[in-house]
Amino acid sequence: MKIDCTNCEMYQSEHCDDCLVTVLLHPPASEVEIEDDLDSPLEALTSAGLVPVLKFRPRAPSPQVTEAGSAETG
Repeated sequence: MKIDCTNCEMYQSEHCDDCLVTVLLHPPASEVEIEDDLDSPLEALTSAGLVPVLKFRPRAPSPQVTEAGSAETG
């Protein structure tokens, strides 16, 4: 899974401070990739309360603005 924190709805909010990526990487300066084989170990750490859950939520694409000035949904 590729994660770019700047594309997350939680970016720079109080939720960002308690996210798996921020806790482990303080937050990353660029996109990070979490390998699929880490899912199980990360889930175990989260279940034990040792690390927070991944709170990444992709931002919804912004609507396109037409020449007439009205917004269109993609």
